[in-house]
Amino acid sequence: MKKVILGLVFFISTIPFVQAQTIRIDFERYGGKEFIYLFDKGDKKDTIATGTLDAKGKTALELPKEKKGYAGMSHLLVRDGGTADFIVNKENLTIYSTEEQFTPESIKFKDSPENEFLNERLKTNNALLGKVIMLEYAFSIYKKEDAFYPALEKEKEIINEQLRIKKSNKDQSKLYAAKVTDIYDFLLGAGGSVNQPLEEKAKEANLFVKEKLDIEALYTSGYWAPVIDSWMQLQQNIIKDDKILLEDTKQILSRIKDGNVYAAFAEKIILLYTKMGKDDLVNSLTAYVSKSDLLVKPDKNLRTVLSGPSIGAAAPALQISKGKKWINKKTVLFFYESGCNNCENEIHQLIGNYQIIKEKGYEVISVAADITNEAGEHSHDFPWAEQLCDYKGFAGPNFQNYGIIGTPMFFVIDNKGKITGRFARLVDTGILSNAHTMTKQE
Repeated sequence: MKKVILGLVFFISTIPFVQAQTIRIDFERYGGKEFIYLFDKGDKKDTIATGTLDAKGKTALELPKEKKGYAGMSHLLVRDGGTADFIVNKENLTIYSTEEQFTPESIKFKDSPENEFLNERLKTNNALLGKVIMLEYAFSIYKKEDAFYPALEKEKEIINEQLRIKKSNKDQSKLYAAKVTDIYDFLLGAGGSVNQPLEEKAKEANLFVKEKLDIEALYTSGYWAPVIDSWMQLQQNIIKDDKILLEDTKQILSRIKDGNVYAAFAEKIILLYTKMGKDDLVNSLTAYVSKSDLLVKPDKNLRTVLSGPSIGAAAPALQISKGKKWINKKTVLFFYESGCNNCENEIHQLIGNYQIIKEKGYEVISVAADITNEAGEHSHDFPWAEQLCDYKGFAGPNFQNYGIIGTPMFFVIDNKGKITGRFARLVDTGILSNAHTMTKQE
């Protein structure tokens, strides 16, 4: 019996004891102050805890069980103080400060290799980037025949070697902080060498995003929108190839394993495609993501796009004050929002070319996303009869039924009520053909 009991004790002692993850806070200058603690989730913030620091400015936060696996940036907002941004990744850490102002220098950590790594790397990376900028400026003002030029070349070799070592060290690190420094470098436009040509730097940056960037890590980094927006600008302004953009987007999606991250990335990209008027890409990407097993809980905007009509489908009935209106004649259906710059330009085009559109046999119907009837300086006298607005914005049934998450948007419908095209600009519909299109200056 004694052996059995001893064996049972040994067995129990070998079972790992699951401790709650705890973050200890010690801000002695902020005793009695309220705080909010947040995690990042794409474009959103997730409130983890709220409370009040004790009289000595201390508290201990025990993370909820469902948040234990979180790896990412977090934000502690203290009333009358500031915001402390730091990494959480399975560490029972202490964050403390004796200063009144929250700065990277004044905030310290205990038992947190993640945050120590991040702070040290950001410091050295910023110093190195400063040297790169100064050296590139020096190369722009000195010529090869100048006596100082050989010294610049020597310094260039040294800096390039430091850049190589920095990249190697990051690649070897398994810390979440290493992924954050990668994100910072991308946003800063840090290249792999001094005086790297713009096209080469862009190619390197694009390769990083589509092949190496950890999208799940980006989702919790606090830099979700800046990175995706910057990548899209890189594609638009330097690479300039929609076929490459679509294939690169699919490659990024293929690397995502988390369903929530997959849905958030797809929605973000589709919204950007829509704003840029890339309707072919919207249709192609929508068809692609709709087949994914990861798309279990798409967000509201993505559900709207996925449920919208496809090219060749029957145009959904419009909700009007008297009920429903089915479209069974050639129609240009225009969705817009008053005050939106692109919308205002397309309104100008539509009004200016209305006679041409009529002569080609098209009726015009406009649907506004306005939520009040006070358009102010953006009010217009439309020459067409059908002007719809239910003051429900993008949540209105017409916007939902047509899958609209961004404006302006045109649908061209034939005399059988079939959708023949979806466009962000009137000129792209082809209706005007070679007709003159107006500009705001006219």
